[in-house]
Amino acid sequence: MTFLARPGRVLAFAALAILVFAGAAPAMEIGAYRGPGCVGRKEMHVFESFVGRKAQRTVDALNQESWAEMKSSIPWITKCWRGSDIELTLSVPMLPKDGSGSLAEGAAGAYDAIFIMTARALIQNGHADAVIRIGWEFNGDWMPWAAVRDPESYKLYFRRIVGIMRDAPGQKFRFEWCPNHGRKAMDPTKAWPGDDVVDIIGMDAYAETWGIESMGPSERFQYYLDQPFGLKWHRDFGREHGKPISYPEWGAGTRPDGHGVGDDPVFIEGMADWFDAAQPLYQSYWDVQAADYNAQMSNGQFPEASAMFKRRFAIDGGG
Repeated sequence: MTFLARPGRVLAFAALAILVFAGAAPAMEIGAYRGPGCVGRKEMHVFESFVGRKAQRTVDALNQESWAEMKSSIPWITKCWRGSDIELTLSVPMLPKDGSGSLAEGAAGAYDAIFIMTARALIQNGHADAVIRIGWEFNGDWMPWAAVRDPESYKLYFRRIVGIMRDAPGQKFRFEWCPNHGRKAMDPTKAWPGDDVVDIIGMDAYAETWGIESMGPSERFQYYLDQPFGLKWHRDFGREHGKPISYPEWGAGTRPDGHGVGDDPVFIEGMADWFDAAQPLYQSYWDVQAADYNAQMSNGQFPEASAMFKRRFAIDGGG
């Protein structure tokens, strides 16, 4: 999704996440994306008041408009969340939107300085244990780093970024690999960078109607579960690789092109049931009215879905 921006910046952000373990079993926690940087920190209380519980983690992202904007966003993002009791997941773009760069150049080390600077800023601002979400939604064709253009370079570049950031003194980062749900432009497994460089397998899951416009809400959600590289595949792929799974972005709402589902409580309840069954480490709701996907629940614009959301997630532990 396209994320909201602070004044003078166009920032791409992912949604909200956390990794918490209760004994030997992971305890899923909930949060939401409420805006970038200092905006998100200020506005998180809106979601918390709506759902009636504390958000434990936010997902922010470096600016992907240009290399210069990406570099300048690093101190802003890391300082905005400094001292917060909300943990940070940082989505790290692999290339900017302006077309200046390639996956092959990144894999060869052309942009190493950006990732060295990112690691140092995170550690200096108290985020040595941040989750690093590299080149998300890579299986689509809308991101500058779309892996379908060069999957081998995508894998090598992902591995290079992890190696650079792991070299930073004092780091305790965890690294997340995150396709969009469904096949999209490619089989996401063709861009799997390796068990040694992935700690968490994420998936972004939005209620959309591409090619399934005739389906009713229940049939549509079943399709989200069963489709190639859908929710069931995600769970099984995580088990196959011995990795925890996560849902850094999910939501139901409207799209300007008409492919959103609108007020859909069936999707909300289906996802809640799926979280209970699949036991992800975290799930994060897209609680904003973005230009390309408006899924905000906290303002009551989708009354049936909002009521279901509160019913399923208002009590700690969900369900």
